[in-house]
Amino acid sequence: MKILITSVGGLGVGVFVEWLAAAAISEGLQPHVLSLPGVSQRAGRTLSYMEIVPNNDFLFSPFPEKGKLDLIISQEFMELLRILKEGYGGKNCNILGTTFRYYTTYEKLSLKKDIYTYENFRGLIEENSRDHIVVDIHRMGLSDFSNAHLVGGLCASGYLPGIKRESYEKAIKTVGIDPERNLRDFTAGYELFKKTKGDLLEEGFKVNGFYSLPDGYIKDSIEKLRSVYGNGIKDVVVEAVRQIIEYQDKDYAELYMSRLNDLHRYALEMFGKNDKCGELMKEFARVLAVRMMYEDVIRIAEKKISKGRFERIKKLYTIQDGEVFWVKDFFRPEADELYGVLPKPLGRLLDRMLSKYKISWKTELYTNHLSGFLLLKAMSKLRFMRRSSFRYSKENSLVEKYVEHVKRSLTHGLDSAMLAAKGGAIVRGYGGVRREMIKKWDEFSNLTNPRFMASFLDNFFSERRLES
Repeated sequence: MKILITSVGGLGVGVFVEWLAAAAISEGLQPHVLSLPGVSQRAGRTLSYMEIVPNNDFLFSPFPEKGKLDLIISQEFMELLRILKEGYGGKNCNILGTTFRYYTTYEKLSLKKDIYTYENFRGLIEENSRDHIVVDIHRMGLSDFSNAHLVGGLCASGYLPGIKRESYEKAIKTVGIDPERNLRDFTAGYELFKKTKGDLLEEGFKVNGFYSLPDGYIKDSIEKLRSVYGNGIKDVVVEAVRQIIEYQDKDYAELYMSRLNDLHRYALEMFGKNDKCGELMKEFARVLAVRMMYEDVIRIAEKKISKGRFERIKKLYTIQDGEVFWVKDFFRPEADELYGVLPKPLGRLLDRMLSKYKISWKTELYTNHLSGFLLLKAMSKLRFMRRSSFRYSKENSLVEKYVEHVKRSLTHGLDSAMLAAKGGAIVRGYGGVRREMIKKWDEFSNLTNPRFMASFLDNFFSERRLES
């Protein structure tokens, strides 16, 4: 069995290889491993090549041969694509990987969609493999995907039939790096891969949270949209509704669905059922959800004290259970961010008094210290005030203008409406950045000619704008 493991520095490929080798030894097999030369610092390319045989009577090849591999395991999606482009895949090769990847600085700054997705490169992967499982970890319900999850997936995949589950678990214990947590992650990965392997091979890894949504209007509306536009829009809307309920409540999610249904009826009356309408609805559903879940001090407080955040910090800095650590956060809220959570009349009054001044407060908090935690916890509990707040009235007005712009653009054709739907993504960020983005969107929202709209968006989303 010839295995190539491709990764980047910082993902722990050394530990992964050590687990795999120890599991093979437990089965009486002979693993031979060579880590190939690479840039092994964080985000630098690393490769490990392994051959597993029943006995030691063979000639070990120090390098993988193109087209002769039995299995490619990838911890980082871009490295998988590079390996396949270099010709290491083949019709006798299985592939196990995830869509996780590191983003370049330009990609983090750019507002363009990510083109390096499983959907866009599925053809390349299928052409270079006999069988493959590439999972979307952001849809797995796992906030922190680990090597142990991937080992569990490898066990469940059946790509290494000579190694039993017990041997993987024994290897994790033998290596001894936080075995309790890694065994839990291994089990979680195994169960998820095993349960949904058939879906993985057909559509990528998608966790359907539809049945956990509230019964009634929301579910009925999603099913109606799915019956017209297919499962693609259902996946987008289910995830959007789940996040909106977490962000605010069920009523807010119903408002979201009401806006979707309104545009759906409008588009259906004008153009009937067609693929372009489906793409429009999917894009509109995605951007509308983002616009309705704007960042305010309530949301920031929730994120800062979330359990998942502290767990990620512990893992990143290898903090063991029982060790004491402090998380120091730096805040600089502007005045409008603070009075924005107040009731609309009071917030409007303060805005008239203070908006012409550039007032902000610089403060530091130990987020997991009792005083800092309780302060942020109290702020996060103000969620019940959000929909009566001054900030909500402003954001809701902008969302309604966005919906009207998409509907107005529909009268000029589906291409114009699609550009209007995408243009809603211009409004993002917070503080001064968001104010500038709102001004830009105000300019864009006056356009309905598709040629002018496309030119505006191309210029806005281009890297040249960022460079200047």
